Amino acid sequence: MLGFLITLPFWIQSTPEERQNLVENTATIQLIEQSTGALGTIAKDDKVALRKSLQPVAQAQTSIGFEQQVWEQDIQHVIQRWVPNKQEALTIARWVYVYSIRFDLSPELLLGLIAVESRFDHFAVSNVGARGLMQVMPFWKKELGQSSDNLFEIETNIRYGSAILSHYIKRYKSERRALAAYNGSLGKAKYPDKVFAQMKKFKAIHPR
Repeated sequence: MLGFLITLPFWIQSTPEERQNLVENTATIQLIEQSTGALGTIAKDDKVALRKSLQPVAQAQTSIGFEQQVWEQDIQHVIQRWVPNKQEALTIARWVYVYSIRFDLSPELLLGLIAVESRFDHFAVSNVGARGLMQVMPFWKKELGQSSDNLFEIETNIRYGSAILSHYIKRYKSERRALAAYNGSLGKAKYPDKVFAQMKKFKAIHPR
């Protein structure tokens, strides 16, 4: 109730766009915090590490080796069932590979999550305002990144989503629980099971 009273004057005087932003950032943060704990409980050192990890990979560090090239081409063909544009599918595969290495994640796990969250539509927007391939909420930019970051950009979205998922895996010591936390449904099996099912399409082995 107190939060409502504090935000009421702003709501009355705000534009429709500002109201939508307020809904996205307050209601969804509350939903996530109910499931995973308050964002403010992230340890200071963890926040520093997350912010550092969200620095974009320099172009000089993205040179493509033979193994990566073969993997990207193979996955690109699988992704094209959702993304007909060959170059877009290749771009998604490339950044999934790059950030799976940076954050020590299974690339199939990232692809399975993307398939569930957005069906590989990098312009997807949920009814609560989550954006892009990995359906990242805009408030994460304020928490960990830069306000100017564009969550509809393929590289940016995969970088954010991978960092957030990696944080939850380290926190909960379990891919299943981390996926549920990512989705705001900690303690429930439906969302992780959907991701694990999608992983099979990318030649993944179900995690233990």
